[in-house]
Amino acid sequence: MAEYTLDSTFASLPRTTRGIPLVLSASPDGRKFVYCNGNTVYIRDIENITDTETYTEHATLTTVAKYAPSGFYMASGDQSGKCRIWDTTQSTHILKAEYPIISGPIRDISWSDDSKRLAIVGEGRERFGHVFLFDTGTSNGNLSGQSRAMTSIDFRPARPYRLVSASEDNTIAIFEGPPFKFKTMFHEHTRFVHCVRYNKDGTLFASAGADGKVVLFEGTEGSKSGELLDENCKDAAHSGGVFGLAWSPCGQKLVTASGDKTLKLWDVPSRKLISVVSIGPNVDDQQLSVMWLKNFIVSVSLSGFVNFIDPETASIARIIKGHNKPITALTLSHDKKYLFTADFEGNITRWSISNGSSERVTPAIHKSQVSGLTILKEGVVASIGWDDTVAYSEGLLGNALDNIRPNSIKLSSQPRGVASSLSTDKVVVVCHKGITVFTKQKQTANLSTNFEATCVAVSPDGNLAAVGSQDSKVRIYTVTETAITEKKVLPHAGAITSVSWSPNGKYLVATDIARKVVPYSVDADYAVASEKDWSFHTARVNCAAWSENNRYIATGGLDTNVIIWDLQHSGEHPIIIKGAHAMSAINGVVWLSDKKILTVGQDANIKLWSVNL
Repeated sequence: MAEYTLDSTFASLPRTTRGIPLVLSASPDGRKFVYCNGNTVYIRDIENITDTETYTEHATLTTVAKYAPSGFYMASGDQSGKCRIWDTTQSTHILKAEYPIISGPIRDISWSDDSKRLAIVGEGRERFGHVFLFDTGTSNGNLSGQSRAMTSIDFRPARPYRLVSASEDNTIAIFEGPPFKFKTMFHEHTRFVHCVRYNKDGTLFASAGADGKVVLFEGTEGSKSGELLDENCKDAAHSGGVFGLAWSPCGQKLVTASGDKTLKLWDVPSRKLISVVSIGPNVDDQQLSVMWLKNFIVSVSLSGFVNFIDPETASIARIIKGHNKPITALTLSHDKKYLFTADFEGNITRWSISNGSSERVTPAIHKSQVSGLTILKEGVVASIGWDDTVAYSEGLLGNALDNIRPNSIKLSSQPRGVASSLSTDKVVVVCHKGITVFTKQKQTANLSTNFEATCVAVSPDGNLAAVGSQDSKVRIYTVTETAITEKKVLPHAGAITSVSWSPNGKYLVATDIARKVVPYSVDADYAVASEKDWSFHTARVNCAAWSENNRYIATGGLDTNVIIWDLQHSGEHPIIIKGAHAMSAINGVVWLSDKKILTVGQDANIKLWSVNL
């Protein structure tokens, strides 16, 4: 029996940059879609969004990934100009080849229809693009002629082969081959050209630019065959830059994605606008990418949200929300139905654990990183942020999350941790310079400290608080509504990173930067409760959580591992989930049941595991 299995992944959203087009792609059968964030390439199922594969072998940030038309290989590019070609049929994703292509970020990749040739463009120094044979890396021509970074490339999917490319010198170029050489150049755009794509039979290609124009060209010689115009926009298709376009599977329609926060569907033979899909009113609703699959049009907003549009009704069928920046805090609702996570930019998301669907709390409750979350007994969520506030938000367990009005209270210094217990109305917040008790959302006690607190936990009965600090000590306080009194000090070898009480209040576990996990027995005057040192982590331990039966402790660390410790067999080897979040620190862990845990990482992913205990 395996010690653990990964049940599902609530994956990170695509990483976006304002004003730069993003490249989405799909598997040849249209069942999976592909995007990049951080060092990772994500392959996600269209129907079951928790079914996610990740590829994490790039040494620098990934920028674009494309399936070969055969479906057997993926080519992915990164910031350093390297292209890796790897197998998609096995979960191990064996590397076929790695080629250094250009000396800067790769912006787009295109495969020839026989899956033998690859064309890659980007922001190089000596050259902006290259075309080569995928199995040997041998050059298959020369992509020169454009004077600035090339942003987009596409192979003509039929013979005679052509390559069409877009550039930041406002031009579109055609190359003929193989071997490929420069044929002609077009000056139809007045600003950067963001995207060029062929239709499925290669008779036409379209270009989209920052000037809001969408131009159609004949497929082999490239003569201009028309423009798509919206009469509500002055001589253009959109009132903002067009970042992406995609042809329908039938090749007769086109969808364009723009910074004016809309997607537009066009009928190509008649050059008519069919419908406009408005995504929203905010800057975050700018559309940076789009693709057209069998049943859906999929687009990505500047917020990173992935929108599924029904092309028949031109309506939004569903939106995948979540995070594309590191997750910094999490808490579970008492009935274990919902998970709340918060990120580096202050966004708070509610996840439904049963199906992975998510909603974001709006307007944003904090203006910067959220450093702690806890749920009180009435279902109120208390959150602390680096904007030096504690906020109480009601109604987050209800349906809509789009008009939350939190009760926000300013703190005297930056908050580091927040904790509450189900049996009382008290919330304890530890800050840079003090400890504060709130009762029924009002401050009732405060203690200034000469140490820097890092984390806090409140015992189940609400009478004790354990406070970890930068000076390598855990301090136990007796907490009433009006007073905070120090009771005991437990020294550690390094700064404390997390503290957690067992559900029955009999044990306390503390973790530190010296790789140690230390369980204490409360009834034995806080004697260490394990037979041996628990130091299996190879780097700083970030977080710890107790199982409901008070027996197991799950910890996560900077070493990317999650470790499950058994208090009843504390001298035996624990279960180690190695590389639980590949290339990423574990920032939080919670138990869903006695055999299931949930972890969140610096990679903005949430993973659900079954542990065979």
